[in-house]
Amino acid sequence: MKISSTAYRLIFFSLGFLSLLAGLPACKPTPAPTEIPAEIPVVAAHFPESEIEIPTWEEPVLILPKASIDTILSPHKAITKNFSSREINHIAVQDAQRFAQGNTEIIDLTLIQPDDYAFPLPGGKVISPYGGKRRYHSGTDIKTRPNDTIVAAFDGIVRMAKPYSAYGNVIVIRHYNGLETVYSHNSKNLVKPGDEVKAGTPIALTGRTGRATTEHLHFEVRFNGVHFNPNYIFRFRTRTLQRNYLICKRHKNGSITVSPVKKQDAFLVKDLPKTLP
Repeated sequence: MKISSTAYRLIFFSLGFLSLLAGLPACKPTPAPTEIPAEIPVVAAHFPESEIEIPTWEEPVLILPKASIDTILSPHKAITKNFSSREINHIAVQDAQRFAQGNTEIIDLTLIQPDDYAFPLPGGKVISPYGGKRRYHSGTDIKTRPNDTIVAAFDGIVRMAKPYSAYGNVIVIRHYNGLETVYSHNSKNLVKPGDEVKAGTPIALTGRTGRATTEHLHFEVRFNGVHFNPNYIFRFRTRTLQRNYLICKRHKNGSITVSPVKKQDAFLVKDLPKTLP
């Protein structure tokens, strides 16, 4: 019996299909669906009759003690307050606290607040400047009228108040910023040694005691007994405070110089102590 080519093809196709089916994994029956309960139990909710206070948490805050300007930045320096007999009776004396930390001190006028200074003779005009035609004129002469009120330039303690040679009735105030101011030719002194004064406190009346040709105030500024130009401290035309740094230096020969600068340049203060008073 002769088999046609078509029959051969059918036989080989059938054998191949059967061998393919033999290599497949057995089919697993599909699981039955999970039964859903007919009723879902309901649990009753019980709420409190009053509100429950929920505790709160606050981040702790560190409260620092309140600091004043004087605590942070202050023009105040240590000064000697218990005066010797020499300090009470003479103008040009030194303060043991000056240059205690080195040969250079800085007086920072920029730290002085508007209420902490006063022009010594309100409304006064300069009639003779520092130096001037008189080479050794140690202060600035300011004039208004006889018996006008002279006031303290800064806060401080009265060190001297008495008649003193050509100065006539004179007052010297030692200030907490390290300076001393001198007020002379007064007709009357209103304070005494040891009195504490504030800037603007009346201390004397203008006069012509001592060597003077007219009623006026002879005003000096000193550092450790040495006088220097009051223009470093005040603008006399506007009667306002200069905003300078005063570089006070004690030199090897013992002399003292005071120089005003607008900035604390390093080369000017190179010998400053590491810790300022």
